[in-house]
Amino acid sequence: MGARRRRRRFGSVRKLPSGRYQARYPDNGGNLHTAPDTFATSGEADRYLAGVETDLLRGSWRDPRLGQTTFSEWVARYLEDSVHKRATTLSRDRIVLGRHFLPVLANQPMGSVTPLDVRRAVERMRSKGLASATIRTNYGVLRAVFSAAVESEIIAATPCRRLRQSESQPKSKRFCSVEELHRLAAAVPPQYRAVVFVAGILGLRWSEVAGLRVGAIDFLPRRLSVVETLAEVEGRLGTAPVKGKASRRTISVPETLLVMLSEHLAVGGPHDPTDYVFRSPRGGPLRYTTFRERVWLPATRRAGLDGLTFHGLRHSAAGLMRQQGVPVSTIARRLGHSEQVCAKIYGWVPEALDEAAADALNGLFPDSNGTPMARSQRRSQGQSA
Repeated sequence: MGARRRRRRFGSVRKLPSGRYQARYPDNGGNLHTAPDTFATSGEADRYLAGVETDLLRGSWRDPRLGQTTFSEWVARYLEDSVHKRATTLSRDRIVLGRHFLPVLANQPMGSVTPLDVRRAVERMRSKGLASATIRTNYGVLRAVFSAAVESEIIAATPCRRLRQSESQPKSKRFCSVEELHRLAAAVPPQYRAVVFVAGILGLRWSEVAGLRVGAIDFLPRRLSVVETLAEVEGRLGTAPVKGKASRRTISVPETLLVMLSEHLAVGGPHDPTDYVFRSPRGGPLRYTTFRERVWLPATRRAGLDGLTFHGLRHSAAGLMRQQGVPVSTIARRLGHSEQVCAKIYGWVPEALDEAAADALNGLFPDSNGTPMARSQRRSQGQSA
């Protein structure tokens, strides 16, 4: 009598007409699944089932059908579920995914995307000449998409690994001197003169300047509160609270700038606290695209500051404060950054400070004849003679 065949305790295996073997098994919920591939021998099918059973017991099993969700299908779900994000962030994600990743990954099942596929997408961005910082930002969007897929158990692991990039030479910061700042202010229409100084002295971002309301300025204690932003998202203007705890801040304002703001508001007559400080000629909120084309670019050309961006005024504010000896911690608070981020972004040394450092070091040499270097040179010359 032949040996009795051992009864399989998990799943089932059957031989197909092709001669290959098919494995089927139930998940923890009792739903029946078929292995995505067939096997050459029943032993291979048994080993596959043993692995599935182990994953089910450990809680690491993933339904292989979920991994068949295409990248484009998952991106649509991801964006639809991102209602908690700021409108500007969501718009950026949509643009980045549509421009850089959907063209190469759209029809690929999520479970089949490999680290190599991701590296190829990154190389595609490099080939387009994108800056390293832009590539890092775009890669962060892709990584968030795959991390969300892992959390939703669409895939077991993300194909996004550590992004390796060659060190690029940092671009020099476009910094306005005090004279250039005043020259620029004189080149813009009078109703926008205060805009230049609010950005170039206080360091407010464009969205914070455009979103500044009358009630946020307290003239007696000379303070200005940054609590709201106004930004253009896909052609539409929208307001939102400032992003992050550090960005919500109240800062002291130089008296001269307060007088300038007071004169600016006096031109328009009485104001409600909810009115925007800076408005378009028709009375509505400022739109950056219109301001840039009609006001900013013509003014920078007239002032001889071609290439200066509005964000460059924020760099100027940081540089001017550094020249005045303001501590980095104070600069960080006024700009709405953490001290670490501020040191990284605005840690560059203005030329005036560098020259001041050289002047200070020069004081280590009392005179041309009495320094250790001079005495050493005289001794060397005497010995050689």
